[in-house]
Formats: sequence, C-alpha cells, structure tokens
Amino acid sequence: MDILRLEGIKKNYDGQCVLSIDSLTIKKGTISGYLGTNGAGKSTTIKIIMGIIIPDQGEVIFQDRKIDYNHPAHKKYIGYCPDYPAVFEKLTVLEHLNFMAYLFGLEDLKEIEKRIQKYLSHFEIEKYKNTLIKNLSRGNKQKVSIVSSLIHEPELLVYDEPTLGLDPLSIKQFKAMLMEYTQNGGTVFLSSHSLNTIEEIADTVSIIHNGLIVKENIFVNEIRENLVSVEDYLISVVEGRE
Repeated sequence: MDILRLEGIKKNYDGQCVLSIDSLTIKKGTISGYLGTNGAGKSTTIKIIMGIIIPDQGEVIFQDRKIDYNHPAHKKYIGYCPDYPAVFEKLTVLEHLNFMAYLFGLEDLKEIEKRIQKYLSHFEIEKYKNTLIKNLSRGNKQKVSIVSSLIHEPELLVYDEPTLGLDPLSIKQFKAMLMEYTQNGGTVFLSSHSLNTIEEIADTVSIIHNGLIVKENIFVNEIRENLVSVEDYLISVVEGRE
C-alpha cells in the first residue's frame, strides 16, 4: 500500500524546470532512501511534500487524499527534519518539545512527558532537558530537532540529511530508532549522503538526477545480490545518465 504518491510534479525557477517527477511512491511500513548528487532535486522534492514549496503542476497524495496547500492538514501526520536544527533556540529543550507537542495537538500531559523521556533517553540527551537550546552543540541541537519530528509519533517521517552534524554513536542511535519506528508500523522517506546508513537500514532506494526520477523503489537486497554497494550503484546510475 502506498502512503504517499507524487504524480506529474513540475517545478520551475526563472523559466527553467528544476524538477519533473512523473511518479514517485512511498510504500507504507518501509524505509525508502532518496538518493542523488548535489542539486539533483532531493530537497525540492521534500519541501514540496511538506508544503514548503508549491509545485507548478502535479499532485501530492497522502493516504489517498490530495494535499491541499492552502490547508496542509497532512502535516499533523508527518514528522519532518531538515538538514539543520529546526528548533527554537531561546527555549530550553523541555520547553521546545512541550511546545511542539502542543502544536501537533497533543493534550495528554502524562503521554507527552512519557514520549519526551523516551526519545531524550534514546539519544542520551536527557541531562540537557533544562538547558537552553542555543547553548547546545550542533550535534545535540540536531538530536532535539529529530526528537521534535517524533513527538507526535506520526505515520510518516520525512528526513532531509538528518544526520549532518551527528557523531558515529548518534548515527547508530538514529538508525536504531528508525528501525524500531518502522517495525511498529511507521514509514520513513530519507534523503541522505550517508550512503552507509541508507545501505544498512533502507528497504528500497529511488534515485533522482537532474530533476528526474531515474530509478524508483529498487530493493536494496537486489543491489547487494549483485555484489554492488549502494554507493557504487548510485555512481553507475548517475554516470550512465551523463
């Protein structure tokens, strides 16, 4: 079952087409890697999904309902983390996460406290809960940003280079969290230059090049069966398109 579909998406800047996606699907309950070189269109795709950028043509369909960019109610069911810490730096970690829970409509204070405790403990940043975010390291700010995307326990996580600034231990914690999340029925759409991360946890990968989807939902196991790494596969696909 598809949880998200992009159909006939086009985006132009200054008269130039930078994104043209005939079709891209994300299967429910999977981790889907989204790969491409710099400037290929990954971030633009993700911003269109999140309603940050409005496409010139096409539809984004979430759970069989077309997204209405004037009333983006779908955001309530999606967790988003960009490639920078999307946090309110003048708040403490606890204040920020409680505020995010409020924005997503959570009302059960005990449940909110339970979730905050769970995710802060997972990323080993519980000791910073009363610290102003502006005083945290870049990596810890990014962890708080990731926790923010999880606080409402959404049906779909959309991540754009979420591991930038994270150390190896934190990346390991992040991968474990995604695996647990999908085992419990969640879905992940993940853009990352950390191809080792993609290879270790993704079920499928799609590749975008020069604004076009050139490979869609290729099973990572099939790539491995050909004794090729995801990195080598990406390079061969991109070089074949030059």
